[in-house]
Amino acid sequence: MNAHRQMVHTSLALLPGFLAASFVFGPGIGINVLAALLTAFVLELGFYRVQNSHPPKAAVSAGLLAAALLGLCLPPYLPLTHVILGVSFGLIFGKYVYGGLGQNLFNPAMVGYAGLIVSAPLLMSQWYLDRPLGLSWMELLAVKAGLLELDGYSGATALDLLRNRQGTTMVEYWRLAEHRFEPQAMISLGYFIGGLYLLKCKIIQWQLPAAMLAGLLLPAALLFDAGSSDSFGSPLLHLLGGATLFGAFFIITDPVSSPNTRSGLILYGLAIGALTFLIRGFGSFPDGLAFAVLLANALGPLLDLMAPKPNRSQAPL
Repeated sequence: MNAHRQMVHTSLALLPGFLAASFVFGPGIGINVLAALLTAFVLELGFYRVQNSHPPKAAVSAGLLAAALLGLCLPPYLPLTHVILGVSFGLIFGKYVYGGLGQNLFNPAMVGYAGLIVSAPLLMSQWYLDRPLGLSWMELLAVKAGLLELDGYSGATALDLLRNRQGTTMVEYWRLAEHRFEPQAMISLGYFIGGLYLLKCKIIQWQLPAAMLAGLLLPAALLFDAGSSDSFGSPLLHLLGGATLFGAFFIITDPVSSPNTRSGLILYGLAIGALTFLIRGFGSFPDGLAFAVLLANALGPLLDLMAPKPNRSQAPL
């Protein structure tokens, strides 16, 4: 199976999670993805036009997939200017400056996400509306165009509440967070179904997601104190309450920005899981997956040097 077909299968695998996210958050998710795809398509054509060459199908597919992954990470009411800037930043500084397809050190989608969350942290933390029916199409389009600011925004996700619960016990925390954890869990399960499809098609190997989940869930289990005010949260919350499963199957499995050796990949997955837990527990960002991935990307060459033999079995995403 060539790289282009693998990217097509990966895009299909994203559908269950995308549909679940659209059901929970509304059409803003789809608008994000569409704007991200259009931006990536223009950038890919422009990159090869500057080089006076025809864009390879795999290169365009890789750019579109990175844009789709970033679009799925973004809040549904984020203005389109930020979507376009995030995709542009991610592809330019995460892919093109390294020479294009197959040359990048860092994951382009996570480069774009990190750039947005550092430059616009408030906008990137706003996911929920306090109005049960949400916005009309005209209001939504006005928000996405930057013509309307939202009132009554509640930006706290389940992990946001965990990070800023101000000394409440886990029982008290769940009274506040349960209605926000459940929709996030549904989205996570959608990405888990997509991940199983990737495993069935042999697009990815099970060792890398398993290593990342072990690196995250083992310390979460060991340090979980059954719910005191100092608790770091249960393993179930860390598994389903954030971007864990999305990252495990769709982000860290990008072989271009990951190590080239089997032992390196295991260490890479463990490092991402452990770093994600550390950032969630002690850092300034409630989820932390993007920064964990970028830090582990930087370790990739070192992990390859430490490993005995190269054994790459995945094609570039």
